[in-house]
Amino acid sequence: MLKIAVCDDDEKICNLLENYINDSCRILHIEAETESFISGKVLKRKLREGENYQIYFLDIELADDTGISVSDCIRNEIKDEAAQIVYVSGKDGYDRQLFAFRPFNFIEKPFDQNMVTATLEKYNRIYGKKNDIFHYKYGHDMYCARVSEILYFKSNGRKVKIVMQKSEDEFYGSLEEVCDKLKGQGMILTHKSYLVNYRYIRSFQGEQVIMVNGDVIPVARGRKEEIARMQLHFENGGFAHGI
Repeated sequence: MLKIAVCDDDEKICNLLENYINDSCRILHIEAETESFISGKVLKRKLREGENYQIYFLDIELADDTGISVSDCIRNEIKDEAAQIVYVSGKDGYDRQLFAFRPFNFIEKPFDQNMVTATLEKYNRIYGKKNDIFHYKYGHDMYCARVSEILYFKSNGRKVKIVMQKSEDEFYGSLEEVCDKLKGQGMILTHKSYLVNYRYIRSFQGEQVIMVNGDVIPVARGRKEEIARMQLHFENGGFAHGI
């Protein structure tokens, strides 16, 4: 589920942009939820409380704040380097400060449906589907990992261990939440404590699978039939369409 935040101090523009985003997501078959803010300070307070979004549509000049201040909160305060920022402005030129926050795109007012759809289509092309980015939080910091580089996840109490090609990490959460985020990305739940990336399975051996790095992952008895079905699905090209 893609989470999108919209922030503009003009409520009519905020609602219009949210409607365009929702319509664009339907057109592009993107599962998303959008939340609107008419106050930059309210959005920042929510971020400090632990909320986070994958895309921000920010008005540069707000009545009670600025898009620069909100961007600084995203990048430097909650340290979310993975989120994408889209600036929305009626100005012809842009403050050089904005580029320090690595904006994904700029949309000029007055905007239309096509401009919003083009922005989300670009995001989906780069980060969606096979190129999806997995976002996770540890402490107050946000991190991201490419799904194509993740070997597997292992649940360990309240924490989840993520094993990647060149590194390992962990974060607070549940394997169920990870499954929901990565639905359609070629992941197989072999056991209540393991979610593995089909790309990196070297072999299936009865009650276990061997990963390309040599790690042995258990397969629950009740999952054997489902895993065999998924294996056949992937081998017949189903992986390209997700499952």
